[in-house]
Amino acid sequence: MRYKQIIFDVDDTLIDFATTESFALHSLFKAHHWQLTDEMQRDYHAYNQGLWRKLEQGKINYDQLSRMAFTNFIKENLGIAVDGLAIMNEYRSYFGESYKLLPGVMDTLRYARKQNYCLTVLSNGETFMQRHRLELAGIKDYFSLIVTSEEAGFSKPDTRIFDYFFAHTNIGPADTVFFGDGLQSDILGAENYGFDSIWYNHRRRKNKMNLHPLYEVTTYPQFVTLLKSDFQKQPQ
Repeated sequence: MRYKQIIFDVDDTLIDFATTESFALHSLFKAHHWQLTDEMQRDYHAYNQGLWRKLEQGKINYDQLSRMAFTNFIKENLGIAVDGLAIMNEYRSYFGESYKLLPGVMDTLRYARKQNYCLTVLSNGETFMQRHRLELAGIKDYFSLIVTSEEAGFSKPDTRIFDYFFAHTNIGPADTVFFGDGLQSDILGAENYGFDSIWYNHRRRKNKMNLHPLYEVTTYPQFVTLLKSDFQKQPQ
């Protein structure tokens, strides 16, 4: 076996982030009787993604992200001053109740475990929320280790979150592969730390960062094919 351990990201790798975000945002706006338009939802997605990029780049921390996200967005779009942290906590309570798996996740986890891979999770997010969503989705017990940025004190791609992760598993980087959708978090993090990654590019994004994942796949069946071949590329 080429690897002993597979690390999975959570959002947009195991659990459909778009569905989760939409559910949480609609629930929040409905609770406050605010009107949510399609355009506003698209704007929030872009704005939120920009904040997470700043977090991953070390330009802001998690607390700053939590406090500023809705403070700025609600003020700009609805002209209302709100307690941004309170609104974010409410939003995250809804976020934590959405857990739609991406196609092929369950079958892949079952197959990988039968092949005796050690399955683990490394996620930029809150510990309770991510564990709760994995449990609701029925896949939490597939993972022998679940590490979050909240627990570690650092976010991917910071090498210190990987220090924390590998200090809690007896399998080292040389025997580990990271499977994730995030170029700037998952793939860059693994590359900077010096171990292999598989880019799950189901959103069909361009690799504009000159990163070098071992493989790129767009579906879970493609990933299973790699597992079956022990990560040897098959002839076309």
